[in-house]
This record gives sequence, C-alpha cells and structure tokens, in this order.
Amino acid sequence: MIRKPFHTIRQKLMVLLLAVTILPIAISMVISYQATTASVTKNAISNNYRLLSLGKTNTLNYMNNINQKSLAVYNAMNVPQSLYYILEHGMENEVFPNDLTDVIRNRNLLKDHLYNIYQSVSEFHKVRLYVVKQNTTYLLWTDDLKVGKHEEPLDITATKAYIEAAHPSHNYGLDLKSSVDDEKVFTLHRPIIRAPSEELLAELSIDVRLSVLESLNAQLYDAGKEAFYIADGEGRLVLSSPIGEKADEAEAEDSGPGTPLMDKILLSGQDTGHFEWKSGGFDGIVFYDRIKTPFMDWYLIKQTPYKHLYGTANRIAKLNTAVGAGFLAVVVIATLIISIRFTKPLLRLIGYVNKIETGNLGVEIDIETNDEIGLLAKRFRSMMSKINHLIMTEYRLEIASKTNELKALQAQVNPHFLYNALQSIGTVSLHNGDTKAYSLITSLGKLMRYQMNNMGDTVELRRELDYINAYLELQKQRFDTDLAIELKIDDESRNIHVPKMILQPLLENFFKHGFHPSSDEPSRLMLSSVIQPEPRMLIITVSDNGVGMDAERLEELQRELAEAASQTASHSRTDSEDGDSGIGLRNILARLRLQSHQDASMTLAHVEPHGLSVQIQIPLEGSDPR
Repeated sequence: MIRKPFHTIRQKLMVLLLAVTILPIAISMVISYQATTASVTKNAISNNYRLLSLGKTNTLNYMNNINQKSLAVYNAMNVPQSLYYILEHGMENEVFPNDLTDVIRNRNLLKDHLYNIYQSVSEFHKVRLYVVKQNTTYLLWTDDLKVGKHEEPLDITATKAYIEAAHPSHNYGLDLKSSVDDEKVFTLHRPIIRAPSEELLAELSIDVRLSVLESLNAQLYDAGKEAFYIADGEGRLVLSSPIGEKADEAEAEDSGPGTPLMDKILLSGQDTGHFEWKSGGFDGIVFYDRIKTPFMDWYLIKQTPYKHLYGTANRIAKLNTAVGAGFLAVVVIATLIISIRFTKPLLRLIGYVNKIETGNLGVEIDIETNDEIGLLAKRFRSMMSKINHLIMTEYRLEIASKTNELKALQAQVNPHFLYNALQSIGTVSLHNGDTKAYSLITSLGKLMRYQMNNMGDTVELRRELDYINAYLELQKQRFDTDLAIELKIDDESRNIHVPKMILQPLLENFFKHGFHPSSDEPSRLMLSSVIQPEPRMLIITVSDNGVGMDAERLEELQRELAEAASQTASHSRTDSEDGDSGIGLRNILARLRLQSHQDASMTLAHVEPHGLSVQIQIPLEGSDPR
C-alpha cells in the first residue's frame, strides 16, 4: 500500500509564505525588465535614427565639397591657361614640343592646377589626371608631379562622376621608383567631357584618406561595442569598423554588410529603417540610412548588439535579483520562525494525544497560550475529563451488569445437568423397550451438545450434517408422513469447513414460512452439496416445494442480499428468532464472507410449480486451507 505524503501545517505555511513573496518579486522583476528593455529599445531606435541622420548630413556635405573641388576643372573654360583649355587643345606642345621651354612651362602650369585641387582639402592623398589623347597619366603626390605614358589606352567608360570603394593607395599603373604606401583611400573619379559634345578629354581621380569618414562618423557609434559600416549600392565595403578591436575577417564579413545583410537592406525598398539580425555571433538590431547623389549611392549601417543595448537593463535586473535574494532570505528566516512558533504547540498537543492513545487518560496537557491553539488545548482537557468520568461511570455499570448476570446464571439450571438428565431418561426408555423415545431423546441431546460445544467458528461439513440429521429427525417425528426429506451429499464435500450452524437457519425458515401440510402430497425438503471443478467451489442447495414467496418479495430479498454482499458484518446471528427470514439470510451471508471466503454468495430462486430454492456458493481457491 502506497502511503500519501504527509504535509504538515508548517510545510504548508512555509510554501504559502514563500509563494506570496517570491511570485510578486519575480513577476515584478520580469515586468520591470521587459518595460526597461522596451523603453531602451524605443529610445535606441529614436537616437540611432537621429545619429545616422546627423552622420548622413556630415558625410553628404563633405562629399559634396569633394565633388565641388573636382569641378574646378571646368573653371574659366575659355581662358588659355585654364586646365580645361589645356586639355581641350590637347597639350600639343607637351607631346610634340618645339623647344624644352614650352614643355617645362606646360608641365608647371598643369602641376599648378592639380596642386590647387590637392591643397583645397587637407584629406586629399593623391590627385591623378589621365589625358586621353596623350594616353598619359599625371600623378600629384605630396609636392611632386609624376608623369607616365601607358602602353595601351585605358578603357574609361564612365560618363559621370562616381566613387570607388575603399582600397589601398596605388600609383595608377605608373612605374615609379617610390613604393606604394599603405594608406587606405576612397576615390572620386570624374570624366572630363568636351562641351557640348560627349568626347572624353581626360579623367580626374582624387584619392581621399579613408580616415576622414571615420572622423566624420566617430560620434555615431560606441567603438568596441557597436559596429559601423559604409557600403555602396552594390554591397562593396567603403568603411568598416567591426565590433571589437581584434574582430577577425570572418566575423566582420558574416556580421557586417555581407551578401545576406546587404540583400535584406536592398530588398527592403526603404532608404532608412532598422531590423533585428542574428548571424555570425552577432545578435542585435541593425540601423541603416541611405545617401543618394548623382555621383554616389552609400548606405550608413550601424549594428548594435543586444548585449550593449540592454546593458543598463541587465544591470538593473541584477540589482533587482540581488535585492530579491536579500528579501527572500529575510522571508525564509521569518517563515521558519513564524512556522515554528505557530506549530510547536500543535506538535506538543500531538504528543499528548499519542500518550492518550496508549491508554494514559490522565496525562496533563500543559499548553497555555492565548490563541486558538491554547483554546483547543483547554477544550481538549475538558473533553478528556468528561471522557474519564464517562468511562468510570460505564465501568461501574458494567460491573453491576456482570453481577446481575452472574446471579441470573446461578438461578438457571446447569445445561450439563439437563444433558445428563436426558441421557438418563433415554436409558430408562431403552430399558423399557421404547426405542422411538430413546432415538428422539438422543437426537435432542446431540442438538444441545453441538450447540454448547465451543469448538470454534467453523466445522467440517460432516459435523454440520450430523447436527442437521438430528434436527430433521425431530421435525420428522413432528410432521410424520407430511414431510419427506432427501439428502444428496457429495462425499468429497464432507471434509470442507463451513461456518458452524450455517444450515439450520435455512431449514428452520422452511418450517416457519414455507411448510404447508397438504393431503395431496407431502412437503419435500432436499439438501444437497457438490464441489464444482471450474472454478473450484462448494455449492450447497436447500430447496422445497412449499408455499414459496411472491416475485416482488423475492426481488426485494435478492436486492438486500446484493447490498449485504458489499459490507462485512462484525457479528452474525445463527438463528432467525426475529421472525424475519430476510434478516436471517443476510446474517448467514455475512458469516459466510467473514468465516469462509470474502467472495461467498447466496442466490434465491423459485421452484416450479411452487417452492423456494436457496443456494450457497463458497469459493475454495484462496480460502482457508482447512
């Protein structure tokens, strides 16, 4: 049998107090954290839109300034010494000089124009001019002008200015003695067109140090915690500032504006916006803003990890957790103290009850408190005092009753004296030749001896049948030819134990309720026993051809027996002196279940054309091995 766990008041009190404390604190922490993160996210979106707009304005102004400087080529177009005029007339004296003086003068004039452009913006790194007709490149670097002629004409297809993405600085194909530096630059390329035709005269390229973009956008992100990128409309990286100073290339390519991220931005169809992104170790929000001009198409992209975005919220959550843990410790200690103080008197009262269960009804209950437990202890003391008084009163009444019973027994004739007297009368009858009287007296003596013998609750069926034979012999003498008795007893069943005095009430019910003398035919009473093999069961049947009972009464008795089968009686009557056969039958069934087998049953049925049959079924499997 599995016992259910015992939950004490102390345990329930602790669980209740902890639940009403922990749940509000935990819910408050969750709500607070969610509200904080929502507020931080909202503010971060607003601030980043504002920052990207500021960066867009600064970058756009700077790039417009660079573009404006490149347009200096077209200044004073009709002045002979202007750069455009020189390019338009093909620099004949430079290619086919008449004398050395013309060459030097033209080169110095060209250098002055390029130098003015170079000096106009401090972040310019190199200025390069490629003249189509000469297939020659002029490269101004620091204060030196380098000139180089290409073996094959360069293929220049651009018809308007454009920006080349970030790249290491190079010498534009010139074989110079000076080595290429490691400066990172982006380049504005502007084709110079003869007006008003579409003839390409030259291409002006201005290398701009990439560091200027970092300076312009440094205030847009938190270096080392956030990432900032500038990419063009084809996804090529112009500026890269990945998260962490030592971020490797794989992480930068995966979490930066690589193909998946740039595709998502381009497919959004919006010039500004934000979205959540998780890839390559990055988990956060991506913000972007577009710079669209005739000569450039850039996206400012900023990546803000949740770890950085919710840093403040996480710190608040940790603080709330620490405070909650402190409160929880206080609650646990207070719960223990309160539960112990409340339940200690109850445990003492349980101890007193355990002593009372052992029979010590005079135990002193020493609990003096002013609460409900103290009141319970007082009422318990009062109840025990009354119980002691009632027990003493009942004990005195029991003694008086036993005394009266003893006196009554002394006034009665000793049953053994009656049995011996019957034996003496039978002997006298036998000596006088009255064998019938002797037989009847002997049968009556057997009845009295069987009833007085305290041999136990169960007996072998053979002994019960001996008693029944003596009983039926007296009834046969009483009714003579009006009664016919038939016994069909299986020899194997004679050794089976049955409750003592189990058959006599069934037979007596027949004589009291079913026997009806008639001149037509005698009343027949049949008693049989048989052992059923499958399932192994002892079946005893008592049937008669008496008056029987109506169908309504029979159905009522069957229902009463079915109800009685679900109960176990603590005491059964062995006769039916109450005059009610129903009560006698229920008592027989109760005794069968208590003393033979819990699944024993009793069935009532009509006997055609009239009469009643009572059948007892006693399972032998799992029963008493006797």
